[in-house]
Amino acid sequence: MGNPKHYGIELPVRCLELIEKLWPAACEVHGGERPDLGPLTSTFLLSMSIPVINIPLERIERHINKPEGATYADDRHLNAEAEKAFDDVIRKGRLSDAPFYQTGVWHFVQVEPKTLPNIAKGLSTELANELRGADAEKRAHEMNASQWVSVLRNAMAHGGIAYLDENGHSTDGAAVRMYAFVSGKYGKPQCQHAEGDCRFGMGELERINILRISEDNYKEFLRRWVAWLVDTTLVNKTAA
Repeated sequence: MGNPKHYGIELPVRCLELIEKLWPAACEVHGGERPDLGPLTSTFLLSMSIPVINIPLERIERHINKPEGATYADDRHLNAEAEKAFDDVIRKGRLSDAPFYQTGVWHFVQVEPKTLPNIAKGLSTELANELRGADAEKRAHEMNASQWVSVLRNAMAHGGIAYLDENGHSTDGAAVRMYAFVSGKYGKPQCQHAEGDCRFGMGELERINILRISEDNYKEFLRRWVAWLVDTTLVNKTAA
């Protein structure tokens, strides 16, 4: 495999190709300690999807409006159209208007810190029920794309991912059919040395943001996401 010219775009293309081609093999791999829980397909899909989402964001989106030469992993010079697409679709757009959006598959809930869920203990029945409701679907539909991608990216970076069953509940031993991406929203601490917010450290936890999607829809989302990435550049899938 050759050295990619446009790492932020070509790596997601390659990762998706691995997901598609190796999926049958992943279906045959079971955990050594608990083979009764089924194949490691969820582990495989989530692990491979992290660079699919995060790499283009880190190499392109996060550098928008920064001066040239101010960052150390910046793909913007490779294609101005990709930078413009991330600015228009992710930074300024709504999730429902994005080319990779699927109607009705994302559900979104915000939780106050006083009812903070510890996803290591599983989602509560109340929270699981709220996530499956029509209001949660509507909230996701109305989200700004920048908020949506922030929740997704932070959940992946900080381990905020929960496995759910076909009903959206945290049922131990049940087959995984959905994922919850959980991200904390922190305020900025008051700076001790000058007026205004300090750019160092974090303030108090203000709320928890949770996105839910089924495993099948997440897999389809990855296909749409990568197709959109390719459309923003001159990269050819077969050449990746």
